[in-house]
Amino acid sequence: MRHYFSKLLSRHGALIFAAAAVLVLYLVMFALGIGCPLKYLSGISCAGCGMTRACMSALRLELSQAFAYHPLWIGLPVVFPLLIFFKIKKMNKAFYALVFSAAAVMLAVYFYRLLFTDSPVVVFAPEQGAIYKLFKRISEFFTH
Repeated sequence: MRHYFSKLLSRHGALIFAAAAVLVLYLVMFALGIGCPLKYLSGISCAGCGMTRACMSALRLELSQAFAYHPLWIGLPVVFPLLIFFKIKKMNKAFYALVFSAAAVMLAVYFYRLLFTDSPVVVFAPEQGAIYKLFKRISEFFTH
């Protein structure tokens, strides 16, 4: 068993470290009341905004609420296993085609939600972002 973990760490140590770092960062942000770092900094929702809430709603079998949070939550149980399968089987063309297709669909849905819906989930409010507020305070400091 010990040999298995040392082999796993030597082979995937950087990935495991990165995943642990992201988890710690997420927990710190959650403790500080920051949900999405991109939205917190820029005031603009990211393409995956609402995905976690959608998955949690789906787990509670609140499917209409899940679709309201993010309509692509339904693809996660299909896309992630396929990505892992293609990566393990070293099917690089299929892997990259799936990544590109998923990213294209995600961006198309994001821009549709951003431009054509009045969703409270996806917002474009740069004036609420931390960067805007920081520059505003700096500007006020130098003008007064």
